[in-house]
Amino acid sequence: MPMKKELCFAVVMVVLPIVTMAQTSTPPVKMGLWQTTNISTMTGFQIPPEVAARLQAMGKKLPTGQPQTTVTQSCLTTEKWQKMFTDMQQNRNCQLSNQHQTSAGFSADMACRSTDGHHNSTGHIEVNFVSSEKMQGKVHVEVISESQPKPIVMDMSFDSAYQGDDCKGVSPDLAKTVR
Repeated sequence: MPMKKELCFAVVMVVLPIVTMAQTSTPPVKMGLWQTTNISTMTGFQIPPEVAARLQAMGKKLPTGQPQTTVTQSCLTTEKWQKMFTDMQQNRNCQLSNQHQTSAGFSADMACRSTDGHHNSTGHIEVNFVSSEKMQGKVHVEVISESQPKPIVMDMSFDSAYQGDDCKGVSPDLAKTVR
């Protein structure tokens, strides 16, 4: 299921920098441990029967079109904040348009293409900074792939809550899946 991993990675690489994008070096949220609940739904993804059988034999879940919930913890530092902003500015595979930013949130349309040119996606993102200790948002992405007969549609909503200034061993470079 490399396409699903690539799609999820692409969404995360677009969402995380946008969530933290600010025109100043002062983040609108606290630094430290954050816990995020993601609810995502993916439709239109078709797996060849032989691949599905192998995945099931390995005990892997197949995309069902039903909402999937994932809870992660991540460590946000000032350095990570600045790096995500820099990375977003340098991402040549994704372009943002119709950007609207205030101290309370951010919204934008996005268009991305895979490095191999086999997948193109468009979407919309909205992020709300509810407070310095709470963020929430939603993302809608449609992917056109040469290997799929119809568009893959991914909808995700997320709620993030500040857990404290101690990251409890969670690396700023890698989120930890809680469930």
